[in-house]
Amino acid sequence: MSMHTRADASLIQMGWCKAFLGFSPSGQIIANVWSSSNITISALGPQIQTTPFWTHIVQTWSSTNGLRLYINNYLYTSVSNATTYLGSGSQNYATLGTVLNGTSCSAGQIQSTSQYFGDIDDFRIFSRELTSTDICELANL
Repeated sequence: MSMHTRADASLIQMGWCKAFLGFSPSGQIIANVWSSSNITISALGPQIQTTPFWTHIVQTWSSTNGLRLYINNYLYTSVSNATTYLGSGSQNYATLGTVLNGTSCSAGQIQSTSQYFGDIDDFRIFSRELTSTDICELANL
């Protein structure tokens, strides 16, 4: 998943583009945030098989708890020193599966030039950090 400041794919290279959730070349799930000094901070998860299994993946961030990555209701890893965040400062657009223009965004360790081949059953963005109770409830819907 990447976030962009431009809705027009032809203008994406002039805007802000960051990959927040994706896969490494070996299939590991990776969650990213960008610190206030524009440094990529990553939480590395396990290798995820995209088919035929369903996997519940949740990425959270807060200035109190930092970056957290949950896999199937369990906190897999956290980066507690990731307590500052650099945003675009303008309206953002979420892109699932690939970046809008087919080239790469700032992605850290995420392999951002390839498309995601698999199914996404449910995708949500919240304006607050989810609690572990929230995450369990979502996984059991």
